[in-house]
Amino acid sequence: MLLEKYKEFTTSLPETLFVPSGAKKFIESGEVYRFYWLIKFAKRYFVYWVIGRVFGLVSEREAIAGEQNILWINFSAPSLGDSLMDLSARVLLADRKLDLFTSKKNSKLYQNDRWFTEVFDSSKKMTKKYDLVICDSFAPRVLVKKLKVAPLTPMVSMYGFLNGFDLNRTYFAFARMLDLLRKNPVGCKVKPYLTVCSDLQTNADLCIAVGGEWSFRTYRYWDLVIEQLVDHNVRVHLIGGPNGRSDHERLVRLFPNVTSSVGNRLVEVSSEIANTPFFMGADGGLWHIACALDRPTVALFADCEIFDADGNRVLRDTTDMVCETLYDHAEVSNIEPGDVVEAFFRLVKRC
Repeated sequence: MLLEKYKEFTTSLPETLFVPSGAKKFIESGEVYRFYWLIKFAKRYFVYWVIGRVFGLVSEREAIAGEQNILWINFSAPSLGDSLMDLSARVLLADRKLDLFTSKKNSKLYQNDRWFTEVFDSSKKMTKKYDLVICDSFAPRVLVKKLKVAPLTPMVSMYGFLNGFDLNRTYFAFARMLDLLRKNPVGCKVKPYLTVCSDLQTNADLCIAVGGEWSFRTYRYWDLVIEQLVDHNVRVHLIGGPNGRSDHERLVRLFPNVTSSVGNRLVEVSSEIANTPFFMGADGGLWHIACALDRPTVALFADCEIFDADGNRVLRDTTDMVCETLYDHAEVSNIEPGDVVEAFFRLVKRC
């Protein structure tokens, strides 16, 4: 029984709902039986077993039926991009009353959301009763939060116990939600979604996201890209978090006509992206925001182990996004600046 539970990875979907992932490589290479993953699974299953079997507080369901008042707990993957991808399938629950419980950092993005009725970042603020809880995984931090806010409420899980491989989280979110709803594929776009409430303008043609959390996803040659874009009279605006400040200082010094709001709050940056025709940046939270806001994008990817059914590499975009993708197996800085500029002008022609 325990071994069967261990094999319930994120790809345990009907064959008609295949999701690009690195699962095949993960299993065939034997990585699945690495001590790290065995221990991680054992810890999660133990917490699940104690809460559910000993205290009787986990009533797991296999599907979403007629429940109208639903709480979605989203804490398993804390990054902004993962949150946007994992919650993208909320559009399939538009006929329900849906609330969100997530981290304080991410909750700001979902305020006044079109699909979430209320958004919470603390269990202390939650007093409502729900018919069902969606837990993004069986991670202990998720189950403990469920225990605090809705201990006796039945639940369903998006990811289950464990996934040790990369996958296209947007495709998976829709596939899993369709499976839970027992629905056939529907007509809405498979992409992240975001509602912007402010109206900050940039007066630019292109937002470029500088900086980055991971070195292999941080592009080092924006100066060479911007130089060519400025020569073609493209108006550039820089955006980014605190890790982009050094790039900001260097680039605005080199290019006085380039504007910048690096360091702005996420809500403000989201508005700037929404009100600028095009976006360019490496794989990261701001690129996911741009996709959620239907902006055409140039995206730089590296070290992305996701494959389709034929073994061809797949990235984190979907066919419903207008996106020019560039890839290097090791780091985005290996991508030539000229290739980035050419990708931008290909994008402009497509639009």
